[in-house]
Amino acid sequence: MGKNQPLPILITGGGRRIGLALAWHFLNQKQPVIVSYRTHYPAIDGLTQAGALCIQADFSTDDGVLAFAEKIKTHTPGLRAILHNASAWMAEAPGTPLSDVLACMMQIHVNTPYLLNHALERLLRGHGHAATDIIHFTDYVVERGSDKHIAYAASKAALNKSLMKTAPGEKEVIDLVDYLLTSCFVTGRSFAVDGGRHLR
Repeated sequence: MGKNQPLPILITGGGRRIGLALAWHFLNQKQPVIVSYRTHYPAIDGLTQAGALCIQADFSTDDGVLAFAEKIKTHTPGLRAILHNASAWMAEAPGTPLSDVLACMMQIHVNTPYLLNHALERLLRGHGHAATDIIHFTDYVVERGSDKHIAYAASKAALNKSLMKTAPGEKEVIDLVDYLLTSCFVTGRSFAVDGGRHLR
């Protein structure tokens, strides 16, 4: 990686939805991107052709998370940001032990970002712009709960019914991420991109 080339942004769960939209947003800005994906979708091929480094990852175990971190270290000397977007949606269902459901949700939504932040610490420090940004994506279902997704709600945090009665779309999230990446003073905050749902 050349001295003048910007450091990549790592997006976990970048093969679909918000993660995919963010990957394309940064690629269109000529920003290097590394994407993790669990399942191969056609969109992964498009990202690869556009220049993204796409790495299949199994975050269901700590070993899988740490193996992914080691792969990242072989591809870049540093990171501009980590966007923790990887997610799993698993309902409490008859026949599935509740402890298994909770363990799965906690592994993806809590253990994975925690382990990655520590495993990639060397890549996160001393690379300009107040080191590196770490952004976690969460879900409003945490505040409202869910009858069939209790473990999911317990392992996430922030989105439900909108006061504005509109869906924000991907652009609102992209705009917020851009803001956070350009700010040198905002840290340790949660931003609800929920159209005022907490006011209902």
